[in-house]
Amino acid sequence: MIDLLKVDSLEEAIEKLYSECVNNHFNVDIEEIDVKNSLGRVLAEDIVSKVNVPEFDRSTVDGYAVIAKDTEGANDTIPTFLNVVGESLMGLPCDISIKNGECVYVPTGGMLPKGANACVMIEYTENITDKKLAVYNSVAEGQSVIKKGDDVKEGAIVLSKGKRINAADMGFLSSVAVGKIKAYRKLNVTIISTGDELIDGDEKDTLGKIRDVNTNLLIGLSNKYNLNVINNFLLKDEEILLEKTISEAMTNSDVVVTSGGSSKGKKDASSVVIDRLTSSKVLTHGIAIKPGKPTITAYDNKTKTIVVGLPGHPVASAVLFKLIVVDTIRKLMGVKEKESVCEGTITENIPASPGRTTIQLVKIDDKFNIIPIYGRSGLIHTLSMADGFVKLELNQEGINKGEKVKMYYL
Repeated sequence: MIDLLKVDSLEEAIEKLYSECVNNHFNVDIEEIDVKNSLGRVLAEDIVSKVNVPEFDRSTVDGYAVIAKDTEGANDTIPTFLNVVGESLMGLPCDISIKNGECVYVPTGGMLPKGANACVMIEYTENITDKKLAVYNSVAEGQSVIKKGDDVKEGAIVLSKGKRINAADMGFLSSVAVGKIKAYRKLNVTIISTGDELIDGDEKDTLGKIRDVNTNLLIGLSNKYNLNVINNFLLKDEEILLEKTISEAMTNSDVVVTSGGSSKGKKDASSVVIDRLTSSKVLTHGIAIKPGKPTITAYDNKTKTIVVGLPGHPVASAVLFKLIVVDTIRKLMGVKEKESVCEGTITENIPASPGRTTIQLVKIDDKFNIIPIYGRSGLIHTLSMADGFVKLELNQEGINKGEKVKMYYL
């Protein structure tokens, strides 16, 4: 018999589930994808630059490529005069060479001619004739130019395995001549919400019924964290129906998430069903966290499926989905990026719950004040108002008004 009073810490629950997956070879498949479709995906390989960046010496300003020594002493009243011997055209190689006393017009990003080692901004020059240029500013060697390979050397590792790709990375990959990458496959998720009292959100309300919130909530969170929701179900509290649905979902899902039916209520059968269906049996049934204590975790080796039973209250369901499901998957993929956090000043005292990790929903203003949002875990509007949450660790006594704290984005 599973005892809800025997709770794990949050860290213990994650470690149990992670270890069970690793020990039973839960391997996330790798696939090759186009960089254009890589946003949010996790790299399964180190990325090595195929080229030098830039691939040639180039100007960072509109102006004239020069030999820096030729401009020594030039100023507003005593200019230096140089012979203009050509123009570097954008997108074309520059086959011009210059010697002392000569210069070449180069647009921003254009290739420097051979022999040039600096550029003078066009604002500090004057064309005396088509072939003669007055320079009113001295420049140092290397000024306003970027040399071949200054940004990235060919063969250098530019992004590491475990990096989650963002929009800037997508642009950067193009700059190093990478068009396809190997990434971990998006995991398939089935979401199952349970409760006799639940109805679809667009149904007409009837007395005693509650519109299902968690299905769309968990679909949204899954999409945010690049999980592929392949199916969702809204079920009555019937043990046979629940067992059939979870069992079928395990055949084509990497992760099966239930919400509701995880506490010790008369009709809450999730733990019994999950225990019966999984090779690991229930690993955790009860976490020392508020909200979210009656969370269930398990793993089935035959189908290679992670099974997590979340509480029915939306706030608890959302937070534990992030802390258990998402963070375990991140760990399995070796994601190296830091948590998405923001630091600010707490505006009120927040008490801790003795012996439990405490989660407090918060919002942040434009002055980086972090403001607690109070409300019971069953109230969806508090979640809608929140930017994220602060986490009080197991033995933390509380947070005092004015302290600097980290807000974890949901």
